[in-house]
Amino acid sequence: MLFIDPPAFCTTVEGIVAPALRTRPIAVAPPGADRATVLALSSEARLAGIVRGMPVRQAMKLCPDLVLLPPNLELYARASRALHEILRVYAPAIEPRGYGHAFLDLTGTGRLFGPAVDVAARVQREVRERLRLPLSVGVAANKLVSQAATTVVKPEPLLEVPGGAEASFLAPHPIVVLPDLSPRILTRLDDYQLDRIGEVAAIAESALCAVFGSTGRTLRARARGIDPRPVLPPERQAEFHVAHTLATDTNDIGILHPLLRLLSERLGRRLRQSRLVARRLCVEATYADHTSVARAVPLPGATLDAELWSAARRAFTLANAKRLAVRAVALTLDRLEEAEAQLELWESGRQDATASPSVLEGARTTLRVPSPDREHALQRAMDRIHSRYGRRAVAWAHATPSDAGRRGP
Repeated sequence: MLFIDPPAFCTTVEGIVAPALRTRPIAVAPPGADRATVLALSSEARLAGIVRGMPVRQAMKLCPDLVLLPPNLELYARASRALHEILRVYAPAIEPRGYGHAFLDLTGTGRLFGPAVDVAARVQREVRERLRLPLSVGVAANKLVSQAATTVVKPEPLLEVPGGAEASFLAPHPIVVLPDLSPRILTRLDDYQLDRIGEVAAIAESALCAVFGSTGRTLRARARGIDPRPVLPPERQAEFHVAHTLATDTNDIGILHPLLRLLSERLGRRLRQSRLVARRLCVEATYADHTSVARAVPLPGATLDAELWSAARRAFTLANAKRLAVRAVALTLDRLEEAEAQLELWESGRQDATASPSVLEGARTTLRVPSPDREHALQRAMDRIHSRYGRRAVAWAHATPSDAGRRGP
């Protein structure tokens, strides 16, 4: 497996578009927010002491000549697509990981392209020639080690970890080289003065489970370079995830609930486009003090926006146990299954006395829609309108107390 890591992807792409920025310290940050933080930065900005997530005010004090750019998501997405067009020539399975980054599974391609390390070198050359993008590439037998290899590969742009040498490769490196470790685990490991990956790998599984619970088993396996996860293209992802960072911290339900609605609608569209249903929804709230709380609720094979929004509100109510202002909200759908199409035997003559009122924004008419069959029909109609006229063409309206006793025509 290969892990493709374009260093400082966003700022490098900005420098390709505007050559005058190539040697300048650059940071990408949302404009106008009263507590904006650095989302991406160039190597020059990193040398000045700036790190990702640092408040912009602090970054400007460290580097007065820092160039601040607003996020250009369309540009980054276009560059990612161009990169993936090159990668698809060499790999039948590609799993994107954010802008520019990707896992490649080269299993079964040896006769076509040769050893994986040769493919990595060819990809590097072709991407540099066609897109002017530098790449760091890790080559290993699994996703974990290939990603870790790109962390320690510098200054060399390419590193191969032979099969069977995963544990010995990881052992001397700091714990932070292991990908995707949560801050809580890193803090606990630091409390026990465990600095190296090999130190964690040498601890018995029972001892790690006593401290970290069931996570200890996974932690020890990863410290030994064991990772059974396959490379999954987007259409086969094991979960759907969306997140939003608020411009200003708030605990106003009038702001947070509409945000949950928008995020759940994005997840709903992805589910229906993939012909999947979800069995669980998790909401994670991050607070102004950088702590986070997550809660999950089960779903009965949900695909409708209304179902997901209702579940998101329930999960958020469970997660929002603090009195601090909320900084960011993330929604995750997992336990995905293929949707089963079912013919409705009595559809033509079916009547439901319990109507579910739904309101279309921008219209005065309130539509009473029987559930559940008509709700699915209404959802399909809204999806067709969104695909033809855009997401803002029609939307669910908010229920207000004055609407409680109102009946539609």
